[in-house]
Amino acid sequence: MNAIQLEITPQETNLSFLSNKITLPIGSDSINGFKFQHSPITPYEAEIAIELIENTVIPARKQLSINNPVLINRDNKLKAIWQHTGNTEYFLTTQQIESAFNELVNVINGSPINSTTLPTDTSFTAFLIIIRELTHHWELDGIYLK
Repeated sequence: MNAIQLEITPQETNLSFLSNKITLPIGSDSINGFKFQHSPITPYEAEIAIELIENTVIPARKQLSINNPVLINRDNKLKAIWQHTGNTEYFLTTQQIESAFNELVNVINGSPINSTTLPTDTSFTAFLIIIRELTHHWELDGIYLK
């Protein structure tokens, strides 16, 4: 298995594979210098964050010279998404991540905060957008929770 350890800190995202490490300037508190000003975030903030993250993760995939990478993460934010799905396996599919993202999008677009059991704070939102963009643009099946 071509396992890549994924760590999302407040300032950056670290991807570690064997002795290689890629650091991306996108974190749960600062996305390439951009910081959310509202909680829950606004649609405009979401669009900016998505664009900045896409512009970072798409070229980063080319830096990893491995086929069929598998992401592994142990963050409690991922655990919250996993618990939300009711999944019994320690694996979140890209579709489950997309569904969680869509729940937050509904709140961002005006649905009541209590319409989701997911956290809606800025740190969680940034984390979710990062993993969503990674799994989507890298065409991954999902992320393992370890």
